[in-house]
This record gives sequence, C-alpha cells and structure tokens, in this order.
Amino acid sequence: MRSDRTPGGEGGVPRWARWLGFDGNPLRRGTDRVESVIRLTIMILLVVAVPIVTVAVGQQADHLALRGAEAQQAQDHLVNAVLLQAAPATGIPDPYTSVQWAWVPARWQPPGRPARSGVVLAIARAPKGSTVQIWINAFGAVADPPPDHREIVGDVCIAAAVTCLASLLLLLASEALARRALDRRRLRMWEAEWRATEPRWTGHRGGDAASHPD
Repeated sequence: MRSDRTPGGEGGVPRWARWLGFDGNPLRRGTDRVESVIRLTIMILLVVAVPIVTVAVGQQADHLALRGAEAQQAQDHLVNAVLLQAAPATGIPDPYTSVQWAWVPARWQPPGRPARSGVVLAIARAPKGSTVQIWINAFGAVADPPPDHREIVGDVCIAAAVTCLASLLLLLASEALARRALDRRRLRMWEAEWRATEPRWTGHRGGDAASHPD
C-alpha cells in the first residue's frame, strides 16, 4: 500500500533521525554515537561554514585586487606612444573582441625623463605616426596595464571556487578518516567480544552434540 506521507512529513523525520543516528536506538554503541556527532557536524559545516568561508575569501580577494590595481595606477603612468612604422595587417586576435593586435616599434616621452623607444601593442593596420596609449613604470619602461573589472571579477571567482572546492574536499576527507578510525575501533571491539563469547558458544554447541549422539 502506498504511503501518503511526504519525505518532509512524519515519514521523513524518522529516516533522517536514523541516518544521523539520533533515533534513540538502544543498540547503538559509543562509536556509533561518535559517528553520528561527526556526521551532523560535517553537515552543519557544509551548509553553514563553507558558504561563509567562500564569501569571505571572495571579498578578501576582491579587496586585495582593487588595492593592487589602485597602487599600480598610482605608481605607473599612462602616456601616448607614437608608432615609428605601420602595424602589420594581421596580428594577435583579441579573445574578447574581433580586434587584432600587433607589436610595433614606437617612441614615447616619460614624465621628467628622456624619450624612450621600444615595441608596443597597436591595432593591426595602424598607420605610421599614429598614437597608442601605453602604461609605463617609474623608470619609463613599458608596464602591464592595471587589471580591469573583468580580470578582477575572474580572479575573485577563481579564488572563491578554489576555496569552496578545497573546503568540501577537506571536510569529506576528514569524515572519511574519522569513519575509518571508528571502523577499526569497532572491529577491535567485535574481535574482543568474540574472543570472550566464542568459548561459551562453542562449549554450548559441544554439549548439545554430546547429548544427541548419532
């Protein structure tokens, strides 16, 4: 006969209680109760602690990335570089747009320093004499641009995902190790009980066989 009780009703609570080990079963040993506490603790950590840690790490990663970008912007400078020759017709495709970039010799003027020259990234087919904006460091050399919002968001997502995955693996590994230790404890207890019970059980069986000869 099909039961009308849903998993969240009266039929679901006893099943969860039995699975967690809090159903008041008198046959449960001390190791079983310890395993129940460990299982409940792991569940609470998975549901509560892991999300909190993941959010905290994401916020910290975002804060550090923003501070790093602001520090780089305060130290580096954005200047115009004049292309010394025309950019090639084809170059390196931009993964986010249809623009192609190429390395082109250029010349620029660092603030308070002599003019410098080198290769810079310019749009393919850019004519000679056109200008491109580049970031330079305090010594006037070409520097990487500060991370933009897209890069910061990507780094934050990676940090949060790695933290969440590492936390899950750590908790599951801890539970597995604890269960293994408890299983070894149970096995030793069962062996000790069997060594104490076996002589009485085998003696009883031997007496029954002697009282009923073939």
